[in-house]
Amino acid sequence: MSDKKDRFEGKLNIDDLERSVIEPREYGKEDRFRFRCYPGIPCFTKCCSGVRINLTPYDIWRLKNRLQMSYDEFLNTYTIPSSIDRTPLPIVVLKMQEDEEKTCPFLQGPEKGCGVYEDRPSTCRYYPVGRAHMRKVDEPELREFYVMIKEDHCLGHKEDKEWTLQQWREDQGADDYDEVTKDWLAVVIKAKSLGITEFSKQSLDLFFMVSSNLDMFRRFVFESRFLEAYEIDPETVERIRNDELELLKFSLQWLRFTFFGEGDFKVKEEAKAKAAERQKLLAEARKKEFEQREKKAAEDLEKLKSMRGKK
Repeated sequence: MSDKKDRFEGKLNIDDLERSVIEPREYGKEDRFRFRCYPGIPCFTKCCSGVRINLTPYDIWRLKNRLQMSYDEFLNTYTIPSSIDRTPLPIVVLKMQEDEEKTCPFLQGPEKGCGVYEDRPSTCRYYPVGRAHMRKVDEPELREFYVMIKEDHCLGHKEDKEWTLQQWREDQGADDYDEVTKDWLAVVIKAKSLGITEFSKQSLDLFFMVSSNLDMFRRFVFESRFLEAYEIDPETVERIRNDELELLKFSLQWLRFTFFGEGDFKVKEEAKAKAAERQKLLAEARKKEFEQREKKAAEDLEKLKSMRGKK
């Protein structure tokens, strides 16, 4: 079980959970389980504290709209910077309250429950299910499956309500979240599957911008030469200019293309030529700098030899 756990990538932050709470069984979408959570159950809201909640791009978009905040306002008020487990990819996580239990800032008390329930993060939607990916040594592709989280405080597993995994996903609205973030998750999963990988600072900055702040990405697209670099039809340009959700989907598709060349983005030939020229000039500048350092090192060595000779 420990080997599988180390490779989980789920909507739940499974890496931070005790091994004993993960049921040693893989679930498919048609597998069944019993669970029900509701106001009045003794453990109601106990899962809303002491947990790390990674926020996906769609989580942030839904929450900032729910709270009628700008991206900057939401990020500054409700998040702290972090990174995705076992990768250098930068993200934000939900900032818990500074109380003893580290309670979720959106919890309205043990009776009222979540104050943003309709727009709660995907981590909360999936609970007590964890979405996971694993690749065995003899498998070329990552395989998706689900795990069940059974924490001691949670009494929902003792209820009679029965679901299939797919019914649970539909009931919780998880399908919509997964559809919007599928390209973003593909980048995360591939980065994890590559193991310890070096990404340039520029790549990490782009990942953080797309993952966390769509306002910045909007400026990047419409206030730079972005549209001059890609062959994007006018209808798409108009759609992403006027529909923020379409811009979000577009940003995640572009991120996947930028990181791994996956997708149907096409770079204009003129932009390719300019990029090649910039790379050439950069290579020449680096070569010149290296030669200057070598020359200086040789001169310093000669000076040292001369000083020793005089002694």
